[in-house]
Amino acid sequence: MDGFLSEVGKKVTERWLTRLVLPGLVFVVACVVALTPGRSGAVDVTATIEWLERLRTGRYATPSGKAVALVMLLLAVAGSALCADGLASGVGRLWAGRARRLRRAAGRLRGGTELPDRATWIGGRLGAVEERVRVQHGVHMALVWPRLWQLAPEGARQDVNAAWDRYAAAALRTAWTVPYAVLGAAGGWWPGLLIAAGLALTGVREGRAAVVGLTVAVEAAVDTGLTTLATVLGVPLRHGRVLPSDGALINELLNKGR
Repeated sequence: MDGFLSEVGKKVTERWLTRLVLPGLVFVVACVVALTPGRSGAVDVTATIEWLERLRTGRYATPSGKAVALVMLLLAVAGSALCADGLASGVGRLWAGRARRLRRAAGRLRGGTELPDRATWIGGRLGAVEERVRVQHGVHMALVWPRLWQLAPEGARQDVNAAWDRYAAAALRTAWTVPYAVLGAAGGWWPGLLIAAGLALTGVREGRAAVVGLTVAVEAAVDTGLTTLATVLGVPLRHGRVLPSDGALINELLNKGR
């Protein structure tokens, strides 16, 4: 158990460093470059170094000043990283289909007309898996998936987790678009807008590629585990596989009368 917890701790630390802390540090460096007073051009390394040197030998020259500077740096890195992480959750939900709910809400504000469906490529792929499973087996993914996950072998779980990690990483990359765009627009720093555009394009592309792998892994887990779930629930399979009539019984059992 100690070895397992140690390994989990290493993975969490690695993800925190590579996905949040390092990008946060890069963003803080970009802010320093963009906000350098008296710079000539978008990137003036000499002016930035001289400004930091003046701060080091002036305002933050004392030991307490250096401690304050370090705390400010850590807070800036952590704050930007946590902000991007929060935005990434919103990006992931929008990609997965929450955009439709937002369009319906906006439509109600506009007089009851739902806005056109223009941003649901990823949500459409996820919805297609749910629809195929419903048509083929008659089961609702919201009911069966938690149980299938408990019964899934380690290999299937690893495939789903790996695909989900790629999806989350793509959402996080896209989320960094917002801070860089704000920096570019508010600070008048055009490289920020360029970086934001690049992050948006690569993030969406990686998100689409990741969701393709995720849908394949999820559907494979359903196809290989649904018969086992039916057996565990005591549902007899007359044809050796889950037909829609069997799926309806599985839904009824898992819904528990709700």
